[in-house]
This record gives sequence, C-alpha cells and structure tokens, in this order.
Amino acid sequence: MENFDLVQKLKLELIRAYEQYVETIAGLTDASEDDAREALHLATCQMLVGLTKRPPGNPIVAWRPYIIQAAIHQLIEAERRLDRLKTKIVPFSQLDNAERLELHGKAAPQPTPAEQLEQRETATVLWTEVAILSPREGDVLRRWAHGSSFAEIAVALGIKSSTVRKLWSRGIRHLRNRPQIQRLAA
Repeated sequence: MENFDLVQKLKLELIRAYEQYVETIAGLTDASEDDAREALHLATCQMLVGLTKRPPGNPIVAWRPYIIQAAIHQLIEAERRLDRLKTKIVPFSQLDNAERLELHGKAAPQPTPAEQLEQRETATVLWTEVAILSPREGDVLRRWAHGSSFAEIAVALGIKSSTVRKLWSRGIRHLRNRPQIQRLAA
C-alpha cells in the first residue's frame, strides 16, 4: 500500500509540474495553453525517445529548463513553417510593372481619363485587326496577349512550340502591315 501512495504522490507532482510548464511556455511565447501543451508533449516525447539511460536525480527538476526550451523551439518552428506556407514566393521577373513599383515603394501612376480613353480605342483597333487574321494566328496572339507562354499555347492548341512561334511572328508581321496599326504607331 505504501508503494501505491508513493506512485500517486509522484503522479500528482508530475501533473502539477506539467501544468506549470504549460503556463510558463504559454506565458513566454504568447501561445495558447493548448498549443503550449502540445509543444511540451512533443518536446518531452522527443527527449524520452533519445535517452539511452535514465539520468540521475529527479527528472522533474533536472530537466525543467531543457524541456521548456525544447517546447519553445517547437512552437517557434511551427510558426515558421506556417509563415512559409502562407508566403507565396514569386520571382521579380514575373511581377507586372505595378507590383514592381509597389515593391520599390512607389505607387503605380494612374492613367488620366484621356489616357484611358486612348488605351480603350487602341485596344479596340488592335482586337479588330486581330479578328482579320487567320483563326490560328488570331488564337495564338490572343492567348499570348493574355500572358500565356509559347509552350503553354502549344499545349493548349495541341501543336509544336515552333509552330506557335511561326504563327505568332506571322500574325505580328501582318498586324504591322495593316494601315490602322501603322496610324496608331505614328
């Protein structure tokens, strides 16, 4: 019976110490108690798995700083992994001009109403001229204008990339020779 009381007393001491660890970790990291409890559990399990022999003394007292430090590292690493998942990395070359200016701390210039009207009229003339091209050339130019690469266009149309390049260059050449386009360029 004496052993049973000793085991119960040790259990209560462990539970009390465990909850104190949780409160300490939560207070040091501004994490919730549930997150702190999970980190403490993982840190404790990792320490126990790595043991080759039982250390001397009371593990509750002797291991306290190591377990708390390991649990805090668990929380910090989990936060870093979460931040990496949230962050989408895009190469600078794939950003449009407005995004590039924003990265440099400059606001993208807003076109005036007259410039907007001119852009709409230019787009209308261009798309009207593209409609005159052969269906394949027009399709390639439309897809290219919407940001698709030659390889993506080739896959979408089921043709070779070299054919896409030829259709694109032929379409551009035809557009350059159109009088409406030449007037826009002047």
